[in-house]
Amino acid sequence: MHADMQQLAEEKQCLSCHARKDDTPRAPGFSSIAAKYSGTEMKSYLVEVILTGGEAHWGSAAMPEAGERAEVSEEEAEQLVDWILSMHKGDD
Repeated sequence: MHADMQQLAEEKQCLSCHARKDDTPRAPGFSSIAAKYSGTEMKSYLVEVILTGGEAHWGSAAMPEAGERAEVSEEEAEQLVDWILSMHKGDD
């Protein structure tokens, strides 16, 4: 696992749109995502969202497609999802 998940999120440009706690005009905050998608059955869905981007994940906010932002490996996406989902339990 990446030693510093905050740093990984910055490197992969996640924080260009998302904030850790509060929703922004561009995208939901990680804590809101964690609250909505808590549960292990949603992990693979969220990994796919990170890998592919697209629309209709959260209202009208569109996540940039994979070619429009920093490349994220499947392993990195899984680590980011685990970190984001941990925010629902207060483990961040």
